[in-house]
Amino acid sequence: MGGTDMTRRGFLGKAALALGAASLAGCESAAPGKKGDKPLNVRYGLNLLVYTAAFGKDQIDLIKKVADFGYDGVEVPFNDLSLLDSKATRAAREKAGVGLTSCCVLLPGMNLVSEKAEERKAGVEQIKKMVDITAEMGGDVVAGPIYSPVGLLTRKARTADEWKWCAEGLRAAAEYAEKARITLAIESLNRFETYVFNLQADAAKMCREVDSPALKVQIDTFHCNIEEKDTAAAIRATGMLVGHFHACENDRGTPGTGQVPWKNVFAALKSIDYNRWITIESFAMGILDLCAAACIWRPIYDSADGLAKDGLKFLKEMARTA
Repeated sequence: MGGTDMTRRGFLGKAALALGAASLAGCESAAPGKKGDKPLNVRYGLNLLVYTAAFGKDQIDLIKKVADFGYDGVEVPFNDLSLLDSKATRAAREKAGVGLTSCCVLLPGMNLVSEKAEERKAGVEQIKKMVDITAEMGGDVVAGPIYSPVGLLTRKARTADEWKWCAEGLRAAAEYAEKARITLAIESLNRFETYVFNLQADAAKMCREVDSPALKVQIDTFHCNIEEKDTAAAIRATGMLVGHFHACENDRGTPGTGQVPWKNVFAALKSIDYNRWITIESFAMGILDLCAAACIWRPIYDSADGLAKDGLKFLKEMARTA
């Protein structure tokens, strides 16, 4: 899937002081949990973008496939909402015994930071529609850069007015999501995809300003690898505001095959008692429009099924040893 926000960041002695400073400054990574500690209790999901750019009734069988791999849930891409079949998706999800989250974007003309009031209103209305559809499918999270279209850059830093407009829009959307018992999770993207939120700290600041239990931060390790000084420190600093988590390798390939500091990341998730979704996100090779949107110009994994299986195995091992 830039600005500055989300994030995924008497003394008790020198050691405690050093650890506290490291957590705030992002200079140190959380140490692995000791043997006997409470294990990380999370659910694992797979974003269906690894198989399809537009999920519809023809792709319903993917839900059972993902469940058979051992996942706890699927993440449905919400691009063209008209293609979605809420009833069929819910039925397939319930039959497979898995949960569901939605991966959402705003389209051109829908923008919470636009100077045009009609575009800001359209953005809020689109989020409300995505909340409704997610609830109809039996899901619990609407996640993604739900503040501005991906790739929309002004060639300037985010302004005070844009921040204010974004807060107003997210507050209205969050109030609506609260009633539906859906979590909104705003995702910080890298600087090449947005200027609104690049850092987890900025996204967390926005959540605190909106002050709704329905608004949280989505952390994505692909974007963190580009923007954060220390991904683990950013996770710890965001703390209980982390509401969704995308486990993505630095090249968007299979988790565990690149240079994301996974041990430190999982130790940080454990340190904040994270107990929500850990979802793998990658993109279907061979779908030209999707790969172009994600700037993928070369193979990044051998097969989608291999990525799904190997990635899940790796993440479970990271959680087991955190």
